[in-house]
Amino acid sequence: MAKPHLLYIAFSFPPSTASSVYRCMAVANGFVEQGWDVTVVTLSDDIWSEISGTDSGLVQSIDPRVKVVHVDDGGAEEPNRRDLRRYSRLRIEAPYLWKELFRRRHRNDFPEDIHHLWFEPAMAAARAIHTQRPADLVMASASPYISFKVARSLGEVPYILDYRDAWAFNTFTGAQNYAVDSPHGLLEADYLRNAHQIWYVNEPIRAEYARRHPDAAALMRVVPNGYDQRNGGPKMPLGEPSTGLRFGYLGTLQYTVVPLDEFLGGWDLATGMWDGAAPEAVFRGKLSPTGLVPAEVLEMFNSGRHQGLRYDGPISKREVGTFYDSVDALLLILPPGKYVTGGKTAEYLATGLPIISIHDLGSAATEMLKDYPLWFPAKDLTAEGVAEAIRRCAETIGRADADLWRAAWDYGQDFARNTVLIPVINELGAQFAVEKLPQDHKTGEATA
Repeated sequence: MAKPHLLYIAFSFPPSTASSVYRCMAVANGFVEQGWDVTVVTLSDDIWSEISGTDSGLVQSIDPRVKVVHVDDGGAEEPNRRDLRRYSRLRIEAPYLWKELFRRRHRNDFPEDIHHLWFEPAMAAARAIHTQRPADLVMASASPYISFKVARSLGEVPYILDYRDAWAFNTFTGAQNYAVDSPHGLLEADYLRNAHQIWYVNEPIRAEYARRHPDAAALMRVVPNGYDQRNGGPKMPLGEPSTGLRFGYLGTLQYTVVPLDEFLGGWDLATGMWDGAAPEAVFRGKLSPTGLVPAEVLEMFNSGRHQGLRYDGPISKREVGTFYDSVDALLLILPPGKYVTGGKTAEYLATGLPIISIHDLGSAATEMLKDYPLWFPAKDLTAEGVAEAIRRCAETIGRADADLWRAAWDYGQDFARNTVLIPVINELGAQFAVEKLPQDHKTGEATA
């Protein structure tokens, strides 16, 4: 019996360091582990080195049975390229004018500026793959939303839309981007109505889409972000450490939208009255989605104005486990908005470490965190509110309650990617008749 074939349209995929790649890689790996053949159509990997950076460690985490097909961007990332040899005189001397002219020159009926240019190369690759090895199911990961159009280009092949964000509204403010009955809204409605399934990362986004498109609500489901399970068990508290507590932040710091100043105010207040060895706040990851930040942001970390504040640079996937092992608690600093979960929330929970929340408590992340035994939310985003959360966390670490740490670890395992993804993939496997073959426990390969 032939394995069913998933054709996965994912603009961002390793070695890209875009925040979406963890989910995309987990989906591809999850399907292949459950008996599917998987082919990924994604952007050429050399482009990522120019626009946002690469991580070779991520490539090593792709299951070797996943076939990855890299295609040209069609010009979709041209405005973000940094190779000055490509730049015209106009682009160098008037970059904003050049970008606007570029956008107008490539205007298209598809309602997504510039990224729609990826459609032709991605569609050609998808059709060539489908001709050679027919796809039983297509999955399109967005954004960019042009991947939805690529999925529809294969005619009658069933497709799944995976919304990592919301197209119709701003997840930070809730403001509508376009009306349901607008041309843009009608196009999205057509994609939704004809989908096999529609995935959303959290319930608030799903609920809003169900309200906007009730005729497609039955197809919608929540498939939250998860985390690669850590080996071993919970990191137990050691009481008051002699070297001082280490609070860690891991991820892309969207400094323009997160309450960073509020955190710093609370951190300064808490550390100014600290008893015992001085704590540290260690940040790892990119300081913006592109990795480019103004000098004042770097100065904030390097000036010494904030006691114990450090930025130790970007981090490779293979270093993530070591980072979590090196800290005593985690800092969750998120943008505002009831639709915001945060890409790292599930990952933080799965570590079993204490989590200090510095974000709007009306966000979707709160629903995930509210029953976590080691959750320390700032009641408000004042310096006093943040400082009080930091102090409560430190006091709990000092009590060294092993039962509390075990309970936190157990709670967090519900957010492991296997727990989240495998039931959904198995449901699809039943629909597309995946044959469950015995597997070699060492290699994961089918043995018959």
